[in-house]
Amino acid sequence: MSEDGVAPVVAAMLILAIGVTFFAAWNAYYVPSMKAQSEITHLKDVETGFLRFSSDIGTAASLNRNMQLSEPIPLGGGDFTFDAVKSGGLLTIQNDTYGYMRIRIINGTTTAPAINFLHLPDYSYQPVNNFWQDQGYVWSYGYVNVTKDTLATPLQSTGMDNVDYGLTGALFGLEMVPWPEDPAQCSQINVYSVNITPAAGHTVASGNGNGLLALNSTVVSQQFTNVTNLNISINRNLPDGFQSALWDAVNQSANEALICGNVQVIPPDPTNPSSNLTIQMVFAPIPNMTLNRKITEISLGAE
Repeated sequence: MSEDGVAPVVAAMLILAIGVTFFAAWNAYYVPSMKAQSEITHLKDVETGFLRFSSDIGTAASLNRNMQLSEPIPLGGGDFTFDAVKSGGLLTIQNDTYGYMRIRIINGTTTAPAINFLHLPDYSYQPVNNFWQDQGYVWSYGYVNVTKDTLATPLQSTGMDNVDYGLTGALFGLEMVPWPEDPAQCSQINVYSVNITPAAGHTVASGNGNGLLALNSTVVSQQFTNVTNLNISINRNLPDGFQSALWDAVNQSANEALICGNVQVIPPDPTNPSSNLTIQMVFAPIPNMTLNRKITEISLGAE
């Protein structure tokens, strides 16, 4: 074989080797690194959406009015110009097990209806076939956790001891209305509370497109006359930090009602630690006490 015939073959083989090496390096390093970077950006967008929706819940709970709010959540990521394959994700809304607070209104010997515990569900994001780390997020008791496998840590705090349960201040409130004949007494109380539940039929969203966390808030009002007692109970099955913050918020609201001379506040029985934490508010028979119960019903949906 002549040298003139060998040279082109060797050159072609060298070019082929360089091409194979380039594509091997491309697939082994460049593609995974670009997909990981894209996934990091995607998870940052999920994080931002979760924090915004947490703020939306706090806004709806505080304002006590009818409203609708929503936040987009990208379910999948990891795609870039030269590789459009995306990961997926799962949005879930899950109701709580115990409820967090119960309000009982007693009119003489009759207890007003709808005394079940008010609820506070979780919403979460779980990655599927992630191109970086299996990092998820869950909102629970008013704050956002970052999750990985069975581990979870607060997103905006250095540890559980530093979690700010600021939502508790919006979950319950009292507004005292003076008696026209004697402003030192009160003849009417507005009781504000919040009940958050999963939206029926909209508790799960999955795929790799754009998801949505949606909130619908409706205020339900009821009036009761000749009220003699108002009992507010906090469930002892709650996490310690949330329970303590909620107790402080409820206790502060109840004690502020003592500006009315016809209101007595009775704290829980310290000798019975197994019972729910209950504050009893007792009203004198004169003037007759009218109670307006205003429940902000918030439904959370995943679409």
